This record gives sequence, C-alpha cells and structure tokens, in this order.
Amino acid sequence: MIQIDCKPIAWLPDEDVKIAAANKQMQALMARLVDAPKYHTLTIEDRKQLVSEGYAPDLVNNLVFITLRLTGLTEDLVNVGFNYAAFDTALFASDHLKAHLQQLSNGCCAYCESYLLATNSGEVGHFRPVELLERPVSTHLDVVATCSPYFSLAYDQNNLLFVCNACHEQYKGGQFPLVGERAPLINIDQEQPLLVCPYLEDPRQFVRFDPQSGRAYAFDVLSTFLMDSKSISHNEAEQLVWSQPELLQESHDLMESPAFTRWLQSLDKDSAIQLTKGQTTIEILGLNRPELVISRLNAIGQLHFAYERFKLSKNDDLPAFIDSLPLLQYRSLAIDALHTWHNQQSPQATTDNTTTHQNQPSSLPFPNWFRASLRYCVEESNLADNHKRNLVFLSANDRLYGQKAKERCVFLPVNWKQDKHKLIKVRSQRNIWETSLSELADSRPLELINLFTHNDVWVEGPFEALHSA
Repeated sequence: MIQIDCKPIAWLPDEDVKIAAANKQMQALMARLVDAPKYHTLTIEDRKQLVSEGYAPDLVNNLVFITLRLTGLTEDLVNVGFNYAAFDTALFASDHLKAHLQQLSNGCCAYCESYLLATNSGEVGHFRPVELLERPVSTHLDVVATCSPYFSLAYDQNNLLFVCNACHEQYKGGQFPLVGERAPLINIDQEQPLLVCPYLEDPRQFVRFDPQSGRAYAFDVLSTFLMDSKSISHNEAEQLVWSQPELLQESHDLMESPAFTRWLQSLDKDSAIQLTKGQTTIEILGLNRPELVISRLNAIGQLHFAYERFKLSKNDDLPAFIDSLPLLQYRSLAIDALHTWHNQQSPQATTDNTTTHQNQPSSLPFPNWFRASLRYCVEESNLADNHKRNLVFLSANDRLYGQKAKERCVFLPVNWKQDKHKLIKVRSQRNIWETSLSELADSRPLELINLFTHNDVWVEGPFEALHSA
C-alpha cells in the first residue's frame, strides 16, 4: 500500500441532486423507524405507507428492519439499514468517477497496488462498507453480518477507492474493525479504525514489504519495538531494517522472544491494540495471498536490473532514482527493495517464495451482496424447532420476510463456513427441490429475488433450539 492524494471531483448537476435526495431520505427513514416495535417486520402495507409518505420506492423496497439474535449477546438487537440494491452504482461507480479514481491510484488497486488497467479489472469499492458490516461476536462464528451504519457514505468520494475484486470482495468484504465505539454511537470522524486508509494516512507507517520473500509485514509494531528497545528514532529504525534485512526473516522469532513479550506487556491496552493496525490490514486485505506474493517477486526480479544500471551510473541519489522509475505497480515494495539493496554490499534479487503459503487468511466464501442479503428468519411459534430454518432474502419481495404480516420473529446470521454444505429446500406450487448456498451464490441478484418471491425456502438442520425472548 502507498499513500494516495484524494482529490474529489465535482458531481454532475443531476448526480448532485440525486445524491442529496438519497442521503436525505435514508436519514429520514432511519428516524422514521426509531420507535418501530421489536420483533416486527415491514409488510407490504408498511412499505406502501412509506411510499405514500414520499419516500423513494427503491429505498423503501430495500430497507431492512429486523431483530437479530446473535451468539454472545444477552439481548436481541434491532438492526436497521439498507440492502445492496438501495445504492445506485450509476452514481458511486459512474464512468467519469471511476476514471478519476483510477487516475488517483495510477491505475493500481488502492490496497495491493496491482496494476488493473491492462485487464480492465478494477472496480469502485467503499472503504467503510455501506450495505454489510461483518464483525466477530464469539468463537462460534467467524463473523456475523449486520446492516452497516455507514450507509450515508455510499456516495462520499472520500470513502470510494479504485480496487481489485480480490482485495475488496474476496477478502475485505464487509469487515471494518476498529478500537472503541462505532458510529452511530459516536461521530464517524471519532472512530479509530484498524484498517489503513490510503487517503487519510501513510500506509508505509503500518505496512511494508520484505524484498527477500515478497511478503507484506507489520512495520508499525516492528519499528516501534526497535525504537523502544534500542532507544533509536523512527528514521534509524527504518534504516536498521533496510541495512539488516535478516531482521525480517527473524521477526517471527523476535516477536516470540521474552524481550518482545515484556515490551508488549509494558504497553497500555490502547497502545497495544493500535499496534495491530498493520497486521490487521494485511490479514483483512489478503496482502500475502500466494498469487500476489508471486507477482511481487516477479516485479522484484525486473526491478533489480534497473537498480544494477543505477549502480553503474555512480549516482548516489536513490530517492531521485526511485521517483524517476516508471513504476506501474508495487511502488511501496520497490522503495523497500531498492533501499535494502542500496545498503548491502552485494544486492541480490530473489525468487525464493518458500514462505508464500504460510499463515494465509482465508478468502470470504461468497460475494458481498449475497452475504448481505440472506438471513434465517424464525417465527416465535417455531423457536424450538431444530429441524429446519426459514431462509429469507432481505427484500420487500421476499415471500416470507416482505410480503405478509407475521407473528413476532427473530433473525439470525448465516454461518457461511459452517452452513456452507447444508441442504436447502425450495417449495414451489408444484414440487420441492434441493439446492445449496454455493448454487444460490452463482445466481444473479434478480434470479434470487424471483426465487424468494415465489417460493418457500428453508435450510435443513440440525440447529440449536432457540428460547423465547
């Protein structure tokens, strides 16, 4: 990752009007539902009433109001927000805005710095997720999905980046970890994210690269430990890592050493958590996924030829040489590699990728929009039923969730890894057929909406029986 100078552009006049109207109505709908009863769901009549009050049908039909029951929480949680279809991609991912974001990041992914223009594979993504927020709640679930409180940032250019699908969809998804309280309990600008934003801070203060292995590492914790343990400055710690690259190969042992443990225990809790920002960013974005590391190693090999020519020129101005390089991708890696080689007697490029498969975070199993849309819906009379659970699509058209009035009910998140292979049954007017989450995820959104509009869908158990609220 490398810092990007964010320069918002003016919206087109019609876009400006649409965005202002959408933001105003989303905020108004949130306020409108403040006093809505717990365990209630929005019926067709409820949504018609909201439309008659002047709210846009596209927002109303994708408005989510559910009561979530989460493992690890003592009380059921009212969850209000918007589904993916409430946000207009023609606005936040318009051609002219996408082109501008591409230019800001030089055609590279804002997260992993892979060059995307050659394959036209980049997309516009949200830094703070606007439809789905995924976070750990207990040891029973890897992450649980709730509606995002950041819906008002859907069209905020400071929240939009040019990214690759792997970083944004397959790894990051709806994850946005932070320290302390989250909006709306506090203002967004008071949050303390544990994910590095290339617009607001210099990513190289948190994440750097080992030119020997091509892997990203947490520079924030290593440099802070070196500064404290050796009583040196930040610049001296930086130079030490470049001049002694073996520190990176030994960093795993170093961070398990008694000296490191004592130092870490001496920090206050908030400082210790803040020092996880680099590693958290690496893991959430999958910055050490094997294919990315291999691509970096290939780039290092090519970069080494350029450095050899620089040495022959007898020029000692390395920063000027780095600035002059026509690099399209992995600029942060290039900075670390060139400075490391410059501090060695005999710099050697490497293609050793023996560590590229170690400690790999797993990618998210299904698309972001898919995970944002599905929940289990359990009516009060069925709380004790452990044989099956109704699966609903959070849309006004869903046969169970959106169309009819029902008794009090709770919604539960899908455990995407544990439930991935459970049998799903679909009952139409004529027959019952079987499918799976994997098959459903391969469908287009409109196909799924049609499926859940006209059929009863449930997942075969066993499940744990639920208690009455």
